[in-house]
Amino acid sequence: MGFLVLDEDYESQARDKIQASRSPDGVLRGNLQCDITLPLFTNPPENRLACHETAQETAYVSAHISSRIHALYSQLAAHAAAAAAATATSHSSASVAPEGIALDIRIAPQSFDIYQDCDHRRYHSRRLHLHDPETLPVLPFVRKLSVKSAESYSGLGNLYGLRPLSLLVPLQCIAALPNLTTLLLPWMWERPMPYATPSTPVREHYSRPWEGPLRDARHDFGNAIAAQEKFLCGRRIPASLKNAMLHFWEPEQISVEDQSVARPDLIYPAERDPVSVGLCRLAAQIEKLDLRALVTEDLFPAAGAEDQQWLSMQRLRIEFHPLRPDGMWYFVGPQGEDPLRSAGSGDKREGGFRISETMDYPREHDIAADEEIDEEFDEYPNGDSEFDYLPDLFRTEPQRERVEPFLARFAAAVANMTSLEDAEMFAYVWWTPSESREEEYAGDAPYDNASVHRWGVRYLSGRGGGGGDGDGDGDGKTATPVVQWQVGDWRPSTAIMALFEALGTQEWLEFEFTRGRPRRTTNDII
Repeated sequence: MGFLVLDEDYESQARDKIQASRSPDGVLRGNLQCDITLPLFTNPPENRLACHETAQETAYVSAHISSRIHALYSQLAAHAAAAAAATATSHSSASVAPEGIALDIRIAPQSFDIYQDCDHRRYHSRRLHLHDPETLPVLPFVRKLSVKSAESYSGLGNLYGLRPLSLLVPLQCIAALPNLTTLLLPWMWERPMPYATPSTPVREHYSRPWEGPLRDARHDFGNAIAAQEKFLCGRRIPASLKNAMLHFWEPEQISVEDQSVARPDLIYPAERDPVSVGLCRLAAQIEKLDLRALVTEDLFPAAGAEDQQWLSMQRLRIEFHPLRPDGMWYFVGPQGEDPLRSAGSGDKREGGFRISETMDYPREHDIAADEEIDEEFDEYPNGDSEFDYLPDLFRTEPQRERVEPFLARFAAAVANMTSLEDAEMFAYVWWTPSESREEEYAGDAPYDNASVHRWGVRYLSGRGGGGGDGDGDGDGKTATPVVQWQVGDWRPSTAIMALFEALGTQEWLEFEFTRGRPRRTTNDII
């Protein structure tokens, strides 16, 4: 195991960054950006790296980022303490602006001194952890925190070298920020779907989003919110947190997925989705929430759970993935197509496949098949010409038995949000069928190829005028409560419709089609 550390003077770098962020009068204010550089893997010709990363190597990288986060917190605490002492003796101005500061932590991609011949180490699924979070100094002057991965600009989805963090890391970071008001997590390192690349080595080995680490991270997140002092080492999520952007997954702008492949059950062995249950608890204190996640109806508080109602919520934006965390889908094909199993699997159980402790985690050692995989990629880098594997996005029609309970809980939750101005819940659905599926429709396709549209519902109370965020229809300003549906010809059942009719006037909007997924042109609702 060899590494080349590029920032051995990281403590002085953190100190210099803090000094540079001070205003001319010596007051720390504004946004403090901290870039964490990961160590290079050394790969000398005489001692090449193995194809697969070991647990020891992952632990080393975890220790590396942990030391940098600890150094940043420690240097901020030292600056505040030194400035406070100087203020007490010289009656100088405060060390930190009264409004506090924003802290932006960015994790650089992993790299090598000499790149490997294969891509086994280029896509990462193992999560990095924060060591000794209970010793992070408390920073009462940090009011806003952002944690994200820096751009890679290479590989499928620009994912080369991006190291996912444990979902405990941002929670452990904010537990030391007692006056934090805003948390921004623009990508929480989830990859719900594999890439539909024609190359079997790339699709099933190099870039595979391993299901085991994905499931474990989601359970960690939910458990940490349910039992905060246990998982956050005696600390809690600050009660001051009122604004949150939580984007668990990052959408693709082009069609690169296959919605016919079997997906895992990310809930088992829990009875309910830990992420949905955890978010439900967290949202009880939130005023503005921008959420993108795989969720179930357990995201919303149950009727009668008075202590869990979202009474403070003012603005709510939920983009739900068409895929559910149990491995089933909220949408089916225009002809009712709903494949949940791989052909010949013989599994008749409802829901996604059970995650194997041995088969669904990245290996830590090389096997003979690795060389065969690399040889296949060398011979057919763009896939075997005899093998047809293309994106297959066809789930455009809501599956009533799965969508309606979700809509019902949303409507019931909105009815109890006494401060609410604007709430929307939607998904983007695609029509980019595979060649074989396109042939089945024989010119009778319901949509133009590669078209994308939003499917969802939005509530505008008329109280705060909404304001719009650039994703929905209209400017979001109404004089009276309105429910805007954007669901095409589909209509909810009578019972579900009654829940929404009790909220306000119903409006039915046309679909707005785009070619590919549009990028958001305005900022989030926070």
